[in-house]
Amino acid sequence: MIANISLYFSTMYLKMKKEYLPLAILILALTTLGTILFLHVSLSQQIPFFDALDYITKAKNFWNTIHQFRWLEPQAWVSPLNIQPTVRPPGTILMSYPLGFSDNPHGFLFRSIFLPIILFVAALWIIARPYCATLKDQWILVTLCLAFATLPLFYHFEPSIDSRLASPTYWGLVDNFIASVAALATALVIRGVQEASIRLTFTGIITSTFCLFIKPSGGLVMAAILLIWSTHGIVRYKWQQNLFIRKYLILSSITFISIYGIGLLLAFKSNYFSIENMVYGKDAMKVLKQDFSMGISKDSLQFLITQIHISFGWHWLTFIFFTGVFSFVYISKQANINSIKSLPVDLIGTLGVLLIGLWFWLVATDQSQIRYFFPFALICIVLLFPRIRSLYSKVPDRYLKIMMASLVFPMLLLSLLLLISSPSIYLQRILGVNLTSGSLTHEIQQAKLLIDDSRKIKRDLILYSIVMDNIAGMFAGVGQYEKILHPNLTSFAVKSAISWTTESTFRFYQMLSSDYLLLFQPIKNKLQAINILKNIEVPNFAAETNLFHAWLSTINYDDAGLSVESETSLRLLKIIDKVKFETALNLLRGKYKLRKVFLEANPVKWIDAETEKALVAKSYPAFQGIRFGNQFTLLGAFTNDTEDGLTVELVWQSLKDQPLKYLNFVHILDASKNIIAQADYEQDTGKRIVNKGTLWHDIVKIQANKLNGAKAIGFGIYSPSSTFLVTDRGPSDWNKHRLLLNLDMNQSQ
Repeated sequence: MIANISLYFSTMYLKMKKEYLPLAILILALTTLGTILFLHVSLSQQIPFFDALDYITKAKNFWNTIHQFRWLEPQAWVSPLNIQPTVRPPGTILMSYPLGFSDNPHGFLFRSIFLPIILFVAALWIIARPYCATLKDQWILVTLCLAFATLPLFYHFEPSIDSRLASPTYWGLVDNFIASVAALATALVIRGVQEASIRLTFTGIITSTFCLFIKPSGGLVMAAILLIWSTHGIVRYKWQQNLFIRKYLILSSITFISIYGIGLLLAFKSNYFSIENMVYGKDAMKVLKQDFSMGISKDSLQFLITQIHISFGWHWLTFIFFTGVFSFVYISKQANINSIKSLPVDLIGTLGVLLIGLWFWLVATDQSQIRYFFPFALICIVLLFPRIRSLYSKVPDRYLKIMMASLVFPMLLLSLLLLISSPSIYLQRILGVNLTSGSLTHEIQQAKLLIDDSRKIKRDLILYSIVMDNIAGMFAGVGQYEKILHPNLTSFAVKSAISWTTESTFRFYQMLSSDYLLLFQPIKNKLQAINILKNIEVPNFAAETNLFHAWLSTINYDDAGLSVESETSLRLLKIIDKVKFETALNLLRGKYKLRKVFLEANPVKWIDAETEKALVAKSYPAFQGIRFGNQFTLLGAFTNDTEDGLTVELVWQSLKDQPLKYLNFVHILDASKNIIAQADYEQDTGKRIVNKGTLWHDIVKIQANKLNGAKAIGFGIYSPSSTFLVTDRGPSDWNKHRLLLNLDMNQSQ
């Protein structure tokens, strides 16, 4: 009896050891990694920025909507796809704030790193576990899962000031999240087709459709996964007479069409895939390729190689390459028909997904955006993973332990580096990772002091960043995040030359309407600055940025009306005299041959009599010589159609010595003279004092999206105290306080 009981428990122990111990060790290793990661994240004081702030705003608005939800008021129900910002879909909330919003971003940053690792490892386990017949096979699987969990693309944390730790991404983004979800969907549909399981295939289809609600590029991921399922189904089953297989193929096809169709319908029927968002995405890609593309050159090739290294690591790329070669050689030497039969499905699926991903990365977007390639790269790894595991099971035991130790070593080294507050930059570069956390304390404090200043003067402050890189973006994020948390309190906002809707260039009116300038790592090597400033030709946006960076690093701040407010790696310059600063900007413009887009964005404001005469000749007769009180005369007004909207050009003259302290209001009006949009602007950001007879020329740009339904432009002059200047004649309303310029009639008649 005792012997039977002992035998039973011994058998159960061996069964448990075989079936669950490897998985338990894998879970324990990942739990340890997660704990270390969370402790490392907790060192950071960084506030999310750029895209990450949109995900935070989406989550906050979503949970606010949930808390205000009323079952009995269906008319007030709001689709998650229509919650602002609509350009960010609600699937991101599962990663950002799945259980409710918190004003502490550490959890969000941690999940953006750790959740993709967990999902990717789960995909690898799901795809390869059925092939592990022995305990040895399972240990090989555990080892390979831990090895691939150290892909460099998962480990790019806080933006680093040190240029040696360049990163293709940073924590808080969803690119790794969508990549891991795509990998999981791939594993599920492959398992589904292998086992002819509707349940697994359905789960995979739902998971792949979810990618569409993480990023718009999820639509391309859906297409890739449909290609994978089709390829595996055709190669494995063709069109067999087996009724069960036919039923599986038909039901799976119907499920793909139905679920994908519902997902796409929901997206296109919501604001997520609205025309405005589509146009914004198209314009953003155009700006990216136009202003930031490196083209084909030696530098771009070096940049591309660096991007690949810090995303996938040369050690893992080499490992995958040689594994593939050895796998092919091994199978070629075998007379195993099943293996030869199954080889093409791996290669065809991998090649197809690889081509889709490379096209999307290098052609549709830009080589600087390798993060767009991540979903397709992880899908390819999942496709090849069973064969990689199978190959290692053939390695003799005397070599296998050495190989397994070498595969686990990167995980051990990575864990050790994460336990160090300032890990070795040399080792980080070898691994291709950026484990920076807590290095931006001074910059964050600098930003918080600016928030304090805004609250002392009780108004929001405006900064203009010369270089809008990740560090400047982080600084801007501090002000934006404070505004998200406390919208009724003052903070600061940051502008830059990049708008993502129009061609990038420095715009003087934006700089002059700001309170501060933000300069990242001013050039302290005078020879370097001189070499930049001596180039008269400024052919592109990169050269334009370098010009302003070098100029503001070396100019005499007293002469330019500037003063240094504070300095870390970021120099904060306060604009103390806008007239001096505008003069300095105009002098700079006169020294260089600048692009057409720059000259159009920064027209010469102050004009002479000859220029005034030429401009007035273009004016509509009804808008010539109109006086505004006893202060100003509108000498002429006319409009011009542009590619992206309309410009209204106004020619003014001062009737006395006075400061230009007024505001010009510009109303876009519908047929009933209701205001549908505005384009108001200050007469002069420096509020300079002009002499009687001074002439100037204003160009008001109105974007096309503001002109929908527009029938007229209404404009006039008012003071901050809401005093409107009255006109002496001309087509008008509001008791002659607003001139009316019709858009659908010939103004010259």
